[in-house]
Amino acid sequence: MPSKHITNFHSISLFLLKVMLVGLIVPLALGLSISLEIEKKELMAQLDDFHQRSLDTLSKTAEDAMTSFSPEEARNMVSFLLQDERIVKIEIYSAVYDLYLLRVSKETPEQHFPTLELKKEVTKDGEVLGYVLVAVDRDWVKPRIAKERNQVIVLFVTMFIGGLLLIASAIYFKVLRPLNRLMRQVEVLSDGELGVPYRWQGRDEFSMLGKTLDDMRTKLDKTFSLMRDMAVTDELTGLPNRRGFYGEVEKLLWLSGRYKHPLTLAILDIDHFKYINDNFGHPTGDEVLKDFAAVISRRIRKSDLLARVGGEEFVLVMPETPVEDSLRLLERLRTTVAEHSFSHGRKVTVSIGLTGFYGAESLEGLMDIADKALYKAKQDGRDRVILGPV
Repeated sequence: MPSKHITNFHSISLFLLKVMLVGLIVPLALGLSISLEIEKKELMAQLDDFHQRSLDTLSKTAEDAMTSFSPEEARNMVSFLLQDERIVKIEIYSAVYDLYLLRVSKETPEQHFPTLELKKEVTKDGEVLGYVLVAVDRDWVKPRIAKERNQVIVLFVTMFIGGLLLIASAIYFKVLRPLNRLMRQVEVLSDGELGVPYRWQGRDEFSMLGKTLDDMRTKLDKTFSLMRDMAVTDELTGLPNRRGFYGEVEKLLWLSGRYKHPLTLAILDIDHFKYINDNFGHPTGDEVLKDFAAVISRRIRKSDLLARVGGEEFVLVMPETPVEDSLRLLERLRTTVAEHSFSHGRKVTVSIGLTGFYGAESLEGLMDIADKALYKAKQDGRDRVILGPV
């Protein structure tokens, strides 16, 4: 058995190694490409900005030179600009004299520059005096990109090798050995043997995972119990839902029939609840339902069963309670609801249909009688208690 686990772990480690290589190479290569592209765009933006500023500066200087045909000042500016390695050619053309005041280029028959040219008209009082042209070396960015690329490659290769060594060591020392123990623990859990404890020592990740699995084992029963409760509980009001109601009421009916004790069942329905939802919104309707359930719950016995079985419909089962006592209790509940201040600021009333259990009726029959009594209460104007059968 252990050898089987170890063999499996070798295949897992090989798979992890492949994933690790891909997981390191792809992001690093992508990061390198993105980093270089960003750097290229930044350098090109710097070149474009310098290009435009140089052209604007030259055009301002050339205006006076074109007007007075005194190119000396323009020549000084051109000499200054040509000191920058990015500028390879400058032209100043006078339309007034139809000739070039200055035309300078760093290009030679042996050396040619791939250039980016910008040209701008020089005007004064709406008259075109000529133009200036500035050309920059487009390849100025290449050595800088190459330098940046070399630096980034060194950085990324260092990160790759370091990451590879670190992760490979982690796989060997922190994965393979603990996995064998975890495998056995998981097999125990998968067999459903929740009574078998598995103790872990240490504070590393796999030890913590093993402790968590053991904690999970001890909590599974509680979780299953909670899930069962959730399946039979109305989330909004905290009362039993329809499923929970049917699970509980059958026991009460059986006890009542066996020992010949009285039991009554009532269906309570909030009046005009649709109006509340439509005019105040469903969140307000939910608050009314919760408030209503709380009001009723506070005024009944612990032995009574109150459940929400529909949207605004509730069922109240009262063991050990004759019909006469139930009528008095339900009238008090009806009055309490009518006098209660609900969150939306409006009064709420409830219609109630009641019936008694005499030992032979089925649950479906009782529900049908109470439902017809409720319908009668609605027909008679709501906010009342009607005893069935009607």
